[in-house]
Amino acid sequence: MNIRPGSETVTSVPTRRSFADVVGLSAVARGLRRRWKVMLLVGLVSAGGFLLHAMSGPRTYTAASLLIITPRQAAQESNASTASTAVDSEIELLRSAALMNDVAEAVGLRRTGDEVGRSNAATADVVNIVARAITIKRRGATNVIEISARASNNLRAQQLANSYADVYIANQLRAHVDTSQQASSWLARRLAELREAVETKEAAAETFRVQAHLPADDAAAAPAAELQSNDPQSQVQLARADLDERQARARRLQDAVSSGASLDAIAAAAGSDTLNGLRDRMADIARRQADLENRYLPSHPAVIAIREERQSVEDQVQHEIQRATGALNGQVAGARARLQTLQRAVPAPAPPQPAGVAAAGPDAMAHYRDLQREAAIARQVYETYLQRNQDMADINQLNIPDTRVLAYAPAPTSPTSPNLLLALELAGALGLFMAILTGFCFEAADQSVKNGDELEERIGYPAIASIPTISTRMMRMMPPAERHPSGYLIGRPMSAFAEALRVLRTVIVYSKLEKPAQVVAVTSALPGEGKTTISMCLARISAMSGQRVCVVDCDLRMQSINDVIDIETDVGILQVLAGEAPWRSAIVNDPNSDAHVLPVATAGFTPRDVFGSDAMARLIEELRGVYDLVILDCAPILAVAETRILVKQADTTVLVARSGRTPVKALRAAAQHTVLAKGNVLGVALNCVLPHWQTYSDSLYFGQAKSYYSVG
Repeated sequence: MNIRPGSETVTSVPTRRSFADVVGLSAVARGLRRRWKVMLLVGLVSAGGFLLHAMSGPRTYTAASLLIITPRQAAQESNASTASTAVDSEIELLRSAALMNDVAEAVGLRRTGDEVGRSNAATADVVNIVARAITIKRRGATNVIEISARASNNLRAQQLANSYADVYIANQLRAHVDTSQQASSWLARRLAELREAVETKEAAAETFRVQAHLPADDAAAAPAAELQSNDPQSQVQLARADLDERQARARRLQDAVSSGASLDAIAAAAGSDTLNGLRDRMADIARRQADLENRYLPSHPAVIAIREERQSVEDQVQHEIQRATGALNGQVAGARARLQTLQRAVPAPAPPQPAGVAAAGPDAMAHYRDLQREAAIARQVYETYLQRNQDMADINQLNIPDTRVLAYAPAPTSPTSPNLLLALELAGALGLFMAILTGFCFEAADQSVKNGDELEERIGYPAIASIPTISTRMMRMMPPAERHPSGYLIGRPMSAFAEALRVLRTVIVYSKLEKPAQVVAVTSALPGEGKTTISMCLARISAMSGQRVCVVDCDLRMQSINDVIDIETDVGILQVLAGEAPWRSAIVNDPNSDAHVLPVATAGFTPRDVFGSDAMARLIEELRGVYDLVILDCAPILAVAETRILVKQADTTVLVARSGRTPVKALRAAAQHTVLAKGNVLGVALNCVLPHWQTYSDSLYFGQAKSYYSVG
């Protein structure tokens, strides 16, 4: 790197920075260390705010019930993909809006009667409420479905989860019962039609037999010749006995029905196999009904279905009793008519013959046989459907739903949110993220210089000294009158601060071996960078080293040196340049060192160009002859034009910059203006450097070398 101070060219050793130094972990670590205070503040505020927000939210309890799906098709085929598809289908059914609406009614979110006149928007709102409170998911690759319900009350969450499972099971049972009822209703209608057909055909056969004067069922099977061989009196006696038997059967059936006898007694009296089958079915239904009523409430769909099934069977029993009663009454009427016919036929002179047979002949008997055959076929069809109805009832009993409740949700004992542990973890993560983000943002937005690396890279001039900041704690240990940097320098001559000033003095004194720099202009880019403090401290450290030093206060507007050494004078540099007093009479001795100070008088300011006059040039030459080092404490070069005149008259110029405050552009402009004014820029004295901001490019690496200093 080439530095061109005025007409001379000073060559410094170029530094090569690696990629890791610029964007690597070390650079990031240095940047974050510089911003640790604001990062800590932002991180704590962010974490605290998030934690407060999370913990101040309403409490939420979560309860979970479990359903297990056993798809028949999957069980039969043993196909894993089919089973998975079936479970996924059940999950979609569980998430349906219709089911959620039923759940809302079950838990009281809306009433069943409110459906009339309620808009679709209101229904959608209720469904959305349930959807937000319910989470349905499959547990791994199993057939178990978990229904999680969230609510502000633990019992409400338990009720919602269990009601959801119950409503789903009830809907399955209802759908199963509806399907069974549809099949049963169709069979009942078909049985009624077949029963009516049987009754009609049997009645038609019996009516034809009576009208055709044919013998009874058992007598009709006998040959006609045998019937003709009997005498009329015997036939009358047989007919009377048959009538008595049929009347007795009819009376037994009527007495059993009127007395409320059991179905077994009625079936025995009627001699009906159909009633015996219905009796067995009634017994099975009674057993199942008792079991269901012990397990469920009367309003449960399964209980309602079994009651409806029992009522249907009871109706079939009544129809069968009526049919059997009608059949017996028909047989009694037929037997009575036959007896009367035979009795009328007894006085005839002809040999006694069965009147019906004689009148009817073979054609009537054949027709009667056809009618009996049709009635038998109709009854066989009726019995087949009746058996099918019984089989359907048995299938409905065994055909249980595919889903059952594996475990009901217990009442949660602790809220799931706010979860303190989870909130702490999230708050910590958020705080860390916001702290790091803040550090990067501050680093990206900060355009100030911070260490020697940045100075050489961004300004083009080296940091000839990195002067550390003095902690408040160390400053408070000083006497009240010395609680300023120049006083700290005297009180702590072995501190890192004093050593940094020695480095600055060494660089100034030995920067030009052929001609040591005697007159040094100390300036800055902007006010408040600490140039006056550095000037006075440099003077004191030089005086402590045995040099004859004089500080000339060239900042006519601020007069900062007067405040540093606490003096008031009526004679100063303006009076000297005006010829009103010799410079020796204006010199003030530093009370804490052997350094001399040429101050500005208390009322000293003039708009005239005093620093560009011959008097100023003569003053500097005279001071050269008396002092080893003359320090010109100049005003900021970007703020005051007079400084550009002074840097030309000095042997070298030191720019003072404040670490973390002085903008790069301002410092670069100050160096350019110094060069344009034909001044020699020796380098930059970086002031108020924090130890953890420094790099190896700085003059002192305090973090590793602090054991060499008595105090920081």
